[in-house]
This record gives sequence, C-alpha cells and structure tokens, in this order.
Amino acid sequence: MLRKLAVVAAVYLLVGGTAFGGLVDGVGNVTDWGITPFSQVNQSDTFDGTRWLTIENDYSPIKYPGSIGHQPSPGGTTGEGFDLEEMYVRITDTQAQILLVTSNGPSVEAVGSTWRLGDLMILSDGQQFAIVTDSGNQGLPAGNIYRINGDADVVGLQDQPQSYRGSTTVVENDYGPDATIPQITEPWAVSGLIDAGLLLGAATIETDSFDYGGKEDGTFLIQYAFDKHVLELGDPVDMTTQIAWGCGNDVIRVKVDSPNVPEPATFAMLLVGSVLTYVARRRDMPKS
Repeated sequence: MLRKLAVVAAVYLLVGGTAFGGLVDGVGNVTDWGITPFSQVNQSDTFDGTRWLTIENDYSPIKYPGSIGHQPSPGGTTGEGFDLEEMYVRITDTQAQILLVTSNGPSVEAVGSTWRLGDLMILSDGQQFAIVTDSGNQGLPAGNIYRINGDADVVGLQDQPQSYRGSTTVVENDYGPDATIPQITEPWAVSGLIDAGLLLGAATIETDSFDYGGKEDGTFLIQYAFDKHVLELGDPVDMTTQIAWGCGNDVIRVKVDSPNVPEPATFAMLLVGSVLTYVARRRDMPKS
C-alpha cells in the first residue's frame, strides 16, 4: 500500500471562501491558538482549559496490516506524506473553530494518483454534518456546511489503485472495536450529488504552511470557523470532529463533551463583574 511514495507536489491554495497565510508567525507559532506544532507529546481527546485536542505526531490510531502498525501507512518516514499530526477544537459563545495540522495538503501526488485531504466530518447529538475542505474533492464549494442524512450524502475513500477503499482486513484501532480501515476512516467527503436543500451555511477557511524542519517541512495548517448556531450546538457541547486522507492512510478525530469556553471579551466581562461584586459586598459589610 503506497510502499514507494514519491511526493511530487502539494497544492496549498484551496478554492472557495478561503484565505491563505497568516495563521503561523515567522517561527512557526500558531499565535491565535497559543500553540506550536510538534511541541507536545501525543495525546487524545484532551481538554487543556481552553480547547480540546488530539496530537498524533508520527502515529496513526489505526494499526495497519503487516509491519506498518500504528504509523501513517505505509509506515516509516514515507508515511509522513499522509500524516495527520494534530487537531484542536474550541467552542466560544458564538463560534466553533477547528485547527488541523497535517503533513501536506490539500492534495498530494504519489504513485501516479492525486490523493486528497477529506472534508471535515462532525457528529453532534447524533446528527452528522460536514464542512467541505477543498472543492477538488467532489466539486462542492470549499467551506459549505451540509447536514448529512444518510449514506447517499457522502462518499467513501477514493476509488483509485493502492487506496484502502476495498480493504476487508479487520484491524485494531483507538476509536472503537476492531474494524476494517474503510469503516474506521469513512466517510471521506460530501457527495457532489448531495441535495442542495441540505446546505446549512458556510464556514470560513484559513490555511497556511510552515517548514518545521526535516520531515516536517511543508507542514500544512487549516482552520475552519463557523457560527455554532448553524449546527444548533447545545450547552454543554457534544461534538466529535474527524478527518481522513482519501487513501485511508491516516485519520484523526477530537471529541468535545465539555461546556463552552467563554470568548476573551466575555471572560473579561465576567472577571470585571466578579471584582465589582466583591467590592460592593465589601462596602456593605459592617465596619468593626
């Protein structure tokens, strides 16, 4: 499965409501998120007080067949071509934001085929939604948010030679019972034939890239942001985000099941209010 990779090029410009550049500063920090990729140990579904995160550097939650194991297939340094490195989610009073760090994107040329980063799949209170990552996937505008009502609204892994699309091997994984690779990674993208009536709105997408050194040169970052009321996210938020490469060589997800994080302005107002309340109470206390 893609044992001899030749990553020729990565296309960094998405089509649709997107902006390129500005997520990362000159030394690779994602300033608005307060993180530096590749600076933390691997962990899953962690809440750090401001965001939820999963970090899987040089690791895949799927135990791929043979000697590949828990590495982005086909394993070793060549698997870096399809390595989903880190995913962060934060929910404010008004917005949901997802930051993805991946080895390349949104497409990679390898072994005679074009492999694409999937659409962002979201599960909230039992209802599935999706945000189109790249119009090159199924011809839909990047950023479009759809309600997914059934299998006909999505497509599985890319149907190309050396894809895991047809794999029937049952393997271990970190997300649930042993299953086939397509069952773990799919759905990959929104179907180009989806009913237009299932369009809910649009997310803004920002992208950037940075050379973090060695095999991490060319790292691609993408941020999705949308009004959380589009998905009718409740309080507390129950949401799982997942994305996979179209060949099935890696998948990453984050589960959010905690209350919203106040926006900075809201947090500041709460803090000021608490201080004023404390001062007022002090004034009302009888003097000794």
